[in-house]
Amino acid sequence: MIELQAGARYRGDSRTITDAEIALLPAMMGAINPLFHDDLAARANPAGRRILYGPALLGIVIAGTEHLLRSRVLGLVSVTDLRFRHPVGCGDTVTPTLTIRQVISKPEKAGDLLLTHDEAHNQDGTLVLDFVRAIMVRRSTS
Repeated sequence: MIELQAGARYRGDSRTITDAEIALLPAMMGAINPLFHDDLAARANPAGRRILYGPALLGIVIAGTEHLLRSRVLGLVSVTDLRFRHPVGCGDTVTPTLTIRQVISKPEKAGDLLLTHDEAHNQDGTLVLDFVRAIMVRRSTS
């Protein structure tokens, strides 16, 4: 289990994005757009290729760090300051990192509030996504 201390930084699991994810994840969410489904139309956009739907990328990045907090999480409270910095396409590998900003004691609640700053970089080290999370976590027993 990771230590919930301000400043601690943890690397999540890397994931290479597949063509199936680019096509299926937005379709499952109702986002039918040439950027995700039409090779010819997507070539005309600034990325020059089909790209992953932003909310799908967010889900993949959160899932990549889920194992770090699994035993402590009571619930996700919020995601704020979300910025999609660079397009992600088929064959790109994204690696998430989670940095603990603060643990706020909430004695009146079921747990404490964990504030994190999350980032994802591609295989070239380019920042593709960052955001802030507030997560309700079980209190430390120490």
